[in-house]
Amino acid sequence: MTHRVLEKLGEKQVKVLRGTEVDAAMKRLLLESDPLRRGKRIIRLLRYKGHAIRPCPGTRSYVCCNLQILHLGQGCPMDCKYCALQAYLNSPVLDVFANRDDLLADLEDYLTRRSDRFHRICTGEFTDSLALDPLTDIGRDLVGFFSTTKNATLELKTKTDHIEALLDLDPKGRVIVSFSVNAEYVVRKEELRSASLSNRLNAARQLEQRGYKLGFHFDPIIPGPDWERSYLRTIQDIAACVHPENIVWISLGVLRFVPELKEVVLSRFGPLPYFHEAFIRGLDGKFRLYVDRRIQMYKALFQFIQSHIPKARVYLCMESPYVWEQALGMHMPTSEALAEYLDEAVR
Repeated sequence: MTHRVLEKLGEKQVKVLRGTEVDAAMKRLLLESDPLRRGKRIIRLLRYKGHAIRPCPGTRSYVCCNLQILHLGQGCPMDCKYCALQAYLNSPVLDVFANRDDLLADLEDYLTRRSDRFHRICTGEFTDSLALDPLTDIGRDLVGFFSTTKNATLELKTKTDHIEALLDLDPKGRVIVSFSVNAEYVVRKEELRSASLSNRLNAARQLEQRGYKLGFHFDPIIPGPDWERSYLRTIQDIAACVHPENIVWISLGVLRFVPELKEVVLSRFGPLPYFHEAFIRGLDGKFRLYVDRRIQMYKALFQFIQSHIPKARVYLCMESPYVWEQALGMHMPTSEALAEYLDEAVR
């Protein structure tokens, strides 16, 4: 992995630091006025000594999809104003784990020891799955691995259109590429340095033609002027761009955030209108819109999806069984029930 990245970057963009030099460089970075902005231009290659697979960092207070996270790095070169990673990560730089072979071997061992279970695995929790793929080419490695795996599927989740390396591969039905999408006003104003909505959907069309399954994630849903019409237009664009029968799931999640994020966002971007709505503290400690408001928004989007993409499995991210029932009319009592609901779509 290290040789691959260094070869693509070229010598002029590479600086080798050892021992205390690394600590000193990080301290200098943290003294800058906006370490996160600067850090998004710095890739740190390092050896990861932990296990490759982590559980989804959900809470038992709400229904979780029980996704498993393949941990290959952390940090994102894009700069979405609402991004939770701004408050979660303790390093402003982009960490890429260079010991790829070790991590894939650990993953293979994990799946072998749990061969009696089905696993939904994703790489897009602590980073964007494809944002650095032009440098790391890790997508090619992962598609090759999962295309021969019987008891697992891989979900690559992205706000980019970096799909070139995937187009000449055969996923054999084991890889889902999911695009984080939103209303156009959110993509343009809030998702800085991400691919345009039209470019994401064009990438989805190309992947569909090469045999990949597709997913779409509306998360976070952010209320704004004429929000219903704006989200409806995005759903219509999705239905017009790809064949609805190739969409395995669509997730919905209204904006929520840890208290620390609001301070970080204010210091980096100034006041944002959607961080000043009527929020309450949820069971997981995050700020959320009032439940009636969330149900209203979920209902509207669910109806739009049913009208245009009726066969897609729609699910809510980190909501209670009550909200599931009121918004979607679905009985979803536990995280295990949701996991089975999603497993059925790709098993």
